[in-house]
Formats: sequence, C-alpha cells, structure tokens
Amino acid sequence: MIALTPFLLSIAAIIANIFLSVTRIKKGLLLGVNLLFWAIILVSFFVFRNEIVNSDLPFFATGFIVFGQFELVLCSIVAVLTILFFATLYFSDDERYFKPELVALANLASFGMMGMIISSEIITTLIFIEIASISIYAMIALNSLSSKSIEAAFKYFLLSSFMSAFYLLGAALIFGMTQTTKYELLSKLSSPSFITTIGAMLIIAMMFFKIAIFGFYRWSIDVYYGASTSITGYLAGAFKLASFGMLIKFALLYSGGWNDILAIIFSVVAICSMFIGNFLSLKEIDVKKILIAAGIVHAGYIFINLASFSGESLFAGVFYLCIYAITTGFAFLILNSLFGDNQITLESIAGLYKSSPLGALAFTIICLSFIGFPYTVGFLGKVYLFSSAFEAGNAYLAIFGIINTILSVYYYLRIIISIYFNEPSQTVQVTRQKSIWIGILSVLAIAFVILEGVGALSILGNLNLIMG
Repeated sequence: MIALTPFLLSIAAIIANIFLSVTRIKKGLLLGVNLLFWAIILVSFFVFRNEIVNSDLPFFATGFIVFGQFELVLCSIVAVLTILFFATLYFSDDERYFKPELVALANLASFGMMGMIISSEIITTLIFIEIASISIYAMIALNSLSSKSIEAAFKYFLLSSFMSAFYLLGAALIFGMTQTTKYELLSKLSSPSFITTIGAMLIIAMMFFKIAIFGFYRWSIDVYYGASTSITGYLAGAFKLASFGMLIKFALLYSGGWNDILAIIFSVVAICSMFIGNFLSLKEIDVKKILIAAGIVHAGYIFINLASFSGESLFAGVFYLCIYAITTGFAFLILNSLFGDNQITLESIAGLYKSSPLGALAFTIICLSFIGFPYTVGFLGKVYLFSSAFEAGNAYLAIFGIINTILSVYYYLRIIISIYFNEPSQTVQVTRQKSIWIGILSVLAIAFVILEGVGALSILGNLNLIMG
C-alpha cells in the first residue's frame, strides 16, 4: 500500500476540497492547505520511489497502470507545477478569477494528469484524459463575467469532444483487429495491419491535439489566451507535460511496430512546429500570446528527440520537457503576480525593473533560458536535444533547431529590451507585502534556471535512468 501513497493523498485532497469549496474558508487558508497537501505528495514520490517503482501490487500488474522511473519523474513534475499553480492563485483577483471550486477542480485535473502518465491501456488513458479535460473546461469557464473565458472554455470543450471521437474510433479499430487495448500487448505485434496502424494514427492525432502541435495548434492560441493568466500557465506547463507523457508511452515506450512511420511524422511535426510557432510569435506584441505561441516552438524542439528515438535514448526529450514545463510555470507565476489578469503587452512591461527589480530579473533570466543562453537550464536542454539528433544521424533536425533558436532571439529580446530600456507609460503598483512574495518566488525561479543549468542542483538527475 505504500506505493499508492501519493495517489491516495491526491484523492484525499480532491475529497477535502469538495467539502471546503462549500464552506466559507479564507482564501489564504484554503490555498495553504492545498500547498501542504501537494508538498507532501511531492515528498512522498521521492521517499517511496523504490517501493513505487518496484511495487508488486496486483494494482500495478494488471497492464492498465504501469509505474516506473519514467512515470515517477513526470508525476513529480506535475506535483511541482500544481504547487506553482496554487502559488499563482494568491495573486488572482478574488472576485473574478478565484473561487473555492477552482481549487477542487485543479486537484481533480492534476489527478487526471497523473493518471494520463501512468495509464498503459487505451481506454484507461481516455478516462484520465477526460477527468483532466473536463476539470479544465470548468476552470476556464469559472470567470463567468468574461465572455472571452466562456468562449475559450466552449471552444476547447467542442474541439476536444470532436477529437475524442477520433480517439474512440482508433481504439475500436485497434481492438477489432488485435482483441486488446493494452500498450504492452500491442507492442508485441511484429507487423501491425493497415487497419491497426490507422487506429494508432487516430489516437496519436488526439494526443497531438492535446499537446497543441503543428496541425492541431490553432485552438490553443484562443483558449490559452482566453483563460486567466494562472490557468494559462497551468495548461502550458502541467497539461502539456502530461499530454507528452501519454504520447511517449503509447508511441515510443510501447511502440507497436510504427517506429518507421512515426520517425517521419515526428520529423515533419518538429520542423513545421518550430517555424510556425516562431512566425506566430514574431508578429505579437502581447507577452502572454508570445509565450503561448512560443510553446509550439518548444514542443517542436522536443519532437527532434522523439524523431531520433530509434538511434538515441529519450533522456534529452524528457529532460527538456520537464525543464520547459517548470520554467513556464515560473514565467506565468511572475506575470500573474505582477499584472494579474490584465492585458500584458510589451508596453505594459516597459520599465518593469523600476517597480519590481527581482521580478524583472527573474523574468529576464527565464526569457534567456527559453532562448538557450549559456549557463541556463534551457541551454543545457538544447545541447542534449541537438546532440541526440546528431548522434541519431538526423543532423538536419538539429540544424533546423539551431535556426529556429536564432529566430526566437528576436521576440524574447523585445521583451527584455522593453523591461530595461523602454520608458513606462504607467508604473506597476506593487505593495510591500506583495513585493516580498514576488521576491521570494523570483529567487526560486532564478535558482532553478541557473543552478539546474550549471548542474549544481541536479533535481532532474533521475532522468538518466530513462531508456538508458
């Protein structure tokens, strides 16, 4: 039962929040309790990691749920991002963007995301996808005063439901041809039939949609932008990480003989996503939209490693996925703490260093990390990614990655220049108490980006065990 501790705690957090959401509990106390809950869950992943990974419980031996080193790392990152999300809620507008129900829904969504990562069966995966997705629809729509949020929630619900139908069709085709929906049994198919391959492609299309990659990204711009800033960070970090986790498990860790087809698809997706994401970001003046569109670029970087999987390990891709998710969580945390849910344009952040020096410094270092500046964690991640492509014989992917890294310098430098060299049209008002909290969070963000970048922190060291 020790192996189930983190999941039992997350279920307890959901149940507790259902009761707390109908009581008149203060916002600070509610968020404090949830931060404590998820801190304990995070610690339990590390304390009981051997028991979890080596568990012989029937629960983990059914073929529906698999929990190894890969799942342990990604679930731990989901816990970290959930903590960052609850930290951002301290700075949200109480009347418009914070309701007790939001906390209960976030717990349910995080539980669904962990389920997406650990599930190893097609229908089980879909159930967890829907648990996470339905919670997120509701989280976005909670701000009933904003038509933009209602539109974003409805658009996401409608398109996601449409893609779920494709997923179910793919599952039906696979089951009809193979009589199984378990990843492990599907991976033993030496030569999948044409119908089975079509079914797998339909399922992968749904996963592409959740990641918001080339061909499936247009919804994400409107939905992420329509959500409040704190929820956007949660979506761009935690949900994207969980979506990548289920794609990697289905398509690569338990590949059913589709490697040659997937290598071509992933290569095209990587190149197109990097260029399209950059071109979308280059024309934007809204900082939130720049980060959203840039997320498509970073997803493309990760696909460089996934396309090279047959010749190299998944370490580079999973490492970059984890550091990108955490860095994005910090980026939106800082934006929400300084600007709340107001529109954040390049003009809005002009002269930010005057009103919040530490916040401005932290956001600048995060932007440098996204670029891949030396001695940041982003630089380390890109070195791993591009090296994996060269070693797998896909030098052209690494070259395209380097070209797009150079293109991204333009819009990230626009943000940095605006912060330090442009005169503000209006000063951001930061209270003394708020300034202290922003300072603490900024120091944590800087510490992660720099110390993990130079290898002094090594929080993600366990990733070396993934696929060699």
